[in-house]
Amino acid sequence: MSRKRLSLVVLLVAAPFLLLAAVRGSAALASSVLEKRYPPPGQMISVGDHKLQLYCMGHGSPTILIEPGMGTDWVAWRLVIPQLLEFNKVCVYDRAGYGWSEPGPWPRTAGRIAGELHVLLSKAGLEEPYILVAHSFGGYIARIYASQYRQSLQGVVLVDPSHEDDSAGAPAPDPAPRSYRLSELIPPLGIQRLRRLYEGDKALSPQLRNLPRSFQNRYLIGSSLVQLRSERNEFDSLSGTIAQMRLAPFPRDLPLTVITAAQVPSPRHEEIHAKLARSSLFGRQILAKNSGHMIPFNQPGLIVEAVREMARLPR
Repeated sequence: MSRKRLSLVVLLVAAPFLLLAAVRGSAALASSVLEKRYPPPGQMISVGDHKLQLYCMGHGSPTILIEPGMGTDWVAWRLVIPQLLEFNKVCVYDRAGYGWSEPGPWPRTAGRIAGELHVLLSKAGLEEPYILVAHSFGGYIARIYASQYRQSLQGVVLVDPSHEDDSAGAPAPDPAPRSYRLSELIPPLGIQRLRRLYEGDKALSPQLRNLPRSFQNRYLIGSSLVQLRSERNEFDSLSGTIAQMRLAPFPRDLPLTVITAAQVPSPRHEEIHAKLARSSLFGRQILAKNSGHMIPFNQPGLIVEAVREMARLPR
């Protein structure tokens, strides 16, 4: 083979990797520019070797803390939070690697995340008690937090929480680890990141354009490779999370409300949630009859009323 032809073959082989490197570099640059353009609305607080972003709104005790599910953020609670603010202070935060928060050590198990949350709230000097309101994977975090730091809580509201005894909450095997490693080279949300960089507010959907500026900024910076890796590690670490759940009994004297989505495929979903609610002497279950897993979108009023009733309870 001639030197010219060999050079052409090498170039053709290398071209896809050069393109991927360029795309990754562009996405990383977009992330840096976006985070400077849209600074965090709250405090950046050190929880060890990394910082988490905590943002509090409104007034009133007890403080309500939102713990979103895996791969989502507090913008997904935009139908709930404004109603909660009518009667209480609400705090949201970005888990390590999400949004403005810096990535934290792996594995990203619920136990590790709950420990970081405790340090975050302690350093922020937030007045106790808190009501933890957690969705999906966030339910694991809330339950471990309650098991370890019960005295800081007035109660817990779990919104269609993942559960270790439910097939929907159990770790699923990765069917294609090789394709996943390849996908790490291709940022699936990189194009969205670049679009938000160049379009700015024009990239907001009509549903987001009337939101407070802080929510809009969270959306605009939210699609990053760092967050994707953090989300993936939360998923890959589910076996560790579930092992931790087996050792984290819910405090019997802590009020607990479990909101269960009726429109989910798991046949034991309602039964498992009913058992979870009974883990507290003051537990109850609410059935979201018109909702699938995303209750914060489908029936936000159900969450608001459950939290309102929890806030009225004597501590």
